[in-house]
Amino acid sequence: MRISVFALYLCVAAFAGGGMAADSPIDENALFSDTTTLVSAKSLSDTQNVKDPSEQKGTSIGGNVTVAPIVAGNRDFINHPRLANTSLTDLLVGSVELDARLQGATKVFGDFEVDYAPSLDSAQRYSLFLRELFLDFTVNHQAYFSVGKQLLQWGRCYFWNPTDLINVEKKPFVDKIGSREGTLGAKMHVPIGTTYNFYAFLDLHSATRADSVALSVKAEYLIGKTEMALSAWGKRGMPVVLGYDISSRVAGIDVTGEMSLTAGGDYVPKLELRDSSLYITTKSSGIVPRICLDLGRSVSFMGFPEAMSFNAEAFYNGGGNSGNVFKDSTKYIVRAGQFLALPDAQKPRATPQEALLLGNLYEQNYYSKYYAALFLSINRFFASDLSCSLNGIMNIEQRSGTVSLALGYTLLNNMTFAGTLIGYLGADNTEYTMFGQSFALQLTAGVRF
Repeated sequence: MRISVFALYLCVAAFAGGGMAADSPIDENALFSDTTTLVSAKSLSDTQNVKDPSEQKGTSIGGNVTVAPIVAGNRDFINHPRLANTSLTDLLVGSVELDARLQGATKVFGDFEVDYAPSLDSAQRYSLFLRELFLDFTVNHQAYFSVGKQLLQWGRCYFWNPTDLINVEKKPFVDKIGSREGTLGAKMHVPIGTTYNFYAFLDLHSATRADSVALSVKAEYLIGKTEMALSAWGKRGMPVVLGYDISSRVAGIDVTGEMSLTAGGDYVPKLELRDSSLYITTKSSGIVPRICLDLGRSVSFMGFPEAMSFNAEAFYNGGGNSGNVFKDSTKYIVRAGQFLALPDAQKPRATPQEALLLGNLYEQNYYSKYYAALFLSINRFFASDLSCSLNGIMNIEQRSGTVSLALGYTLLNNMTFAGTLIGYLGADNTEYTMFGQSFALQLTAGVRF
């Protein structure tokens, strides 16, 4: 029963947000991989001797309410298109945002969210989240600090960010209904003119002792039209992760890339099958690379400048898995975690897929070694208030993927109506079809206030 409830919850998350980013032991110990707190050097001015143009206090409260019915069809729907082969999930998401501007360029921001899913059992229908709550302040406009729970822009590529070991929730393939989870910590940003930026983030997300905090540092510099950065991440008892990212423009194409190198093993635990038993292991030697390359461009559409944009991205996950354990339906003895001390007769049995899910060892879009994705969006689709997007992602090794087509319309009163059709491609029991789904239709209606 635990597995079936967990699978239902994961399906809801996949249909509503395009995938699952679990708060797993991986995330808590080391796997930290956008929006508000770091800025590109090319958009900065020399702020060392510039005062804040506004010293007025002010507090605003806003938010949004979104309702989303989601109809999903299983694999049998393809051959037998009837309602018995569908399911319906309803989501209601509301958030309240606090934005308090204080004197001295100080700001407090908070994002509080409540989710309601009536199709889940009574114990899981309501969920309350503190997505973000942080304080921004500056010291003489020479150093900028942000303390609290926050989302960070750490990495340059559009979807995959191998240099981002900070954010606990990855970017979803399909836009999430609601906000992403922030990370508790303290950020420092020191700009030097428009050429150099230095960042540091002290990560308290999973710290239980003074020596269990994680530290990320980054040095960013601008050479002509090319922006580059070197970064490093470290935590006691974990291998050091070095990063490099670059952003430039070549022949009118925006070219961005990221690379991380994990020295002395890997920070991601993996499920291993040996001697008819399942173990959790972590690579303890060697160098593990993760590389992402993105090509993007914005062009005019229907007379509107830069109304259409595209991004093509490829990702090599050196710490990913080979093969496809989702096809293995055999139940093996689990020799991991709290089950090690139990005698064999009391150890649980599970398929590799069940062990991955129940052990929070699976993260969608990061399981295998080779991925590719394409994102196309039109901000003014034949009308200024109508938008359209067509996206696709593929697990190359498993020949499995997801495609989505979304249309959105925004009224003058900040009401938005959208529809997203999601298709899951590939053979049965692959990364994007493991729950037996073939499609999902997500309808949303929301208002921002």
